[in-house]
Amino acid sequence: MGKYDHLKFLKRTKARNEHRCSLCGQIISISEFYYLEKIKNQFLHSLHRNKFCDSCYQKYGDKLLQNK
Repeated sequence: MGKYDHLKFLKRTKARNEHRCSLCGQIISISEFYYLEKIKNQFLHSLHRNKFCDSCYQKYGDKLLQNK
């Protein structure tokens, strides 16, 4: 549980590079959509943002933020 967990949300993003899903480990290819963990405050940044594939987001939705 982090100090700023209540400010996190998932943003739909198109991949410009190859990524790996933080939950299932599936490879997210270039030009596929994935969900990136973001913080609502523009002055706060995260060093290790989680990336989730579209299939994990369809299964779990916003509950992904509570699991990690």
